[in-house]
Amino acid sequence: MKKDIAHTVAFIGVMAALMFVVLMLETYVFIYFIKPSPAFLSIPLFVALSMYGDWKRSFIGGTIFGCCSFILSFMVGYTVFYNPLISILPRTVTGVAGYFILHGLTKLTKEKGKDVVRGVAAALTVLLHTVLVLGAMELFSLGGAFIDTVWQTIIGINFLSEFICAIILTPILIRVMKKYTHTPDFLPLCNK
Repeated sequence: MKKDIAHTVAFIGVMAALMFVVLMLETYVFIYFIKPSPAFLSIPLFVALSMYGDWKRSFIGGTIFGCCSFILSFMVGYTVFYNPLISILPRTVTGVAGYFILHGLTKLTKEKGKDVVRGVAAALTVLLHTVLVLGAMELFSLGGAFIDTVWQTIIGINFLSEFICAIILTPILIRVMKKYTHTPDFLPLCNK
């Protein structure tokens, strides 16, 4: 039992560090070209974390991405993401929803074509993520020209790159995580 808890804590720590470094690199590479920067590597990692393991790990995966985004917003001045209702809450909800999307599609397809199912689930999860983040921006921010610019950037360049990369990279990342953590291919909803 203690070994499982230690393994889980270590995995969360490593994934949080990896997520923060990937998100920071993306941000600083694109900060002078596109603001906010496209998360073409961190979104697939976030989606893979959401679909890896059980729904509790998906909650943790979404929360890790949201917290990293929240912290990074202060470092680079993305004021709209200073609000945790915009930076953390949609990602946490999306993480859990991503798990249930994959679980539902896996049941529908009777576990055939796992990578295709994971790609489709990733596409649906990225769509949900975009809708939830933009909806949170609309509900919880003060608006203005900056928000309009953010909307246009996210819907245009960011969404397309994140969508395509998630479809391609998420199945690969899930396979790698499962291989190196020796996790069964799919944990049931009633996992203890």
